Amino acid sequence: MELVVKEYKRKEKSLSFTIKEKEINGLTGNHLEEILKIIKLNGEHNNQIEINHEKVNEKNRYEVKKKIIVIEEEWQEKSFGNTLEEIMIDQMKEYEIYPKNLEKKLKDSLKIVGLEPTLLTREFATLSQSEKKKFQISLGLLLNPEMIILIEPFKVLDQKNRKKLMMVMKKIKENFQKTIVIVSNDPNILYEETDHLIIYKNDKILVEGKTKELYQRVEFLKRHKVELPEIIEFIYYARKNKNAKIDYCVDIRDLIKDIYKHV
Repeated sequence: MELVVKEYKRKEKSLSFTIKEKEINGLTGNHLEEILKIIKLNGEHNNQIEINHEKVNEKNRYEVKKKIIVIEEEWQEKSFGNTLEEIMIDQMKEYEIYPKNLEKKLKDSLKIVGLEPTLLTREFATLSQSEKKKFQISLGLLLNPEMIILIEPFKVLDQKNRKKLMMVMKKIKENFQKTIVIVSNDPNILYEETDHLIIYKNDKILVEGKTKELYQRVEFLKRHKVELPEIIEFIYYARKNKNAKIDYCVDIRDLIKDIYKHV
């Protein structure tokens, strides 16, 4: 799914941006709830939003919204004492989904995110933080969405589990052709894990483009007080103050090789 916003009028300003199809998109900045309202199709739309080259209007908005799921930072699940199976069945009933083979549907949804089907009989409250986040995603996948929006998905995860979750999301993107949006104010995560980046600041799109290229526009981002990834900050300092001939990179191992070679 590709979502294109063209000249969306808000607070006397116009917003234009694109959520790229079949890519991992990053969204960062301040007051992100405002732009998220647009992406989730919860605002007023006057033919200013296109989904897969089709304009969103009042007639088709409900059907289009069903193709977008949001994995909130904190899941407000009231039935913490319920098993995963009970929660998943309730979710499908709510959205009127009645698969021919219910057991297979549930197990497959868990397997996609790397959870064992044996967890179906476990209560949600007994899961680890990593398992809870993966289960949130599996619950959303029951609806067969085209776009998955994850809001600060890594805050409760350590580095190891963050990498595992990103492997899951990349597998979902590649194997099932899903569009992923990671909403975060952690520049390190965005730099390492996203392909396309939108920076929203002071009620406008400050800049949009390929993540790796945007974060190399250091002077521009510093002028606008945008936080930089730690590795970019280090390389920028070394180039500016030590005259080091090292390239901007993502992997710390590449940086070490460059330092040994040029410094």
